[in-house]
Parts: sequence; structure tokens; C-alpha cells
Amino acid sequence: MTPRERASLAEQLLSNPLLDEIMSGLEASAIERLVSAPTHETRHEAQLRVHAVRSFRSDCEAALRSTREPKAAPA
Repeated sequence: MTPRERASLAEQLLSNPLLDEIMSGLEASAIERLVSAPTHETRHEAQLRVHAVRSFRSDCEAALRSTREPKAAPA
């Protein structure tokens, strides 16, 4: 997949209101679990969930900004 294709698909994902609603709900749920976690293990799991949602959004935004074609590796 070319960087332009990735950017186009990322734009489609980020502009979809349903996906935004789903991701916001997942993030809010994970933050609530984090705040009310009774154990360190549960807290860690919630942190990972929050991180995953935020990383997904960040990766989509990065793909949207990056339309440069990759350089070929030196021979």
C-alpha cells in the first residue's frame, strides 16, 4: 500500500462519525476502569486499553499527514 493510499484510508476512518463515537466510547470506558481499578493488574490492563485507543487514533493521524513515498534502501 502506498503512502497516498494509506492517507486516503486514514482520512476515511477519521472522518467517519460512527468510528469516532465507538473509539470515544472505548476510551471513556477504559479510563473509567482505570480510575476505579481495584488492583494493580486491573489498572495496568485499563492503561493498555487507553493506550491502544490513543495509539490507533495517533497512527491514523500520522498516516494522514504522511504522503511521502518511501525511499529505496541502499544496494
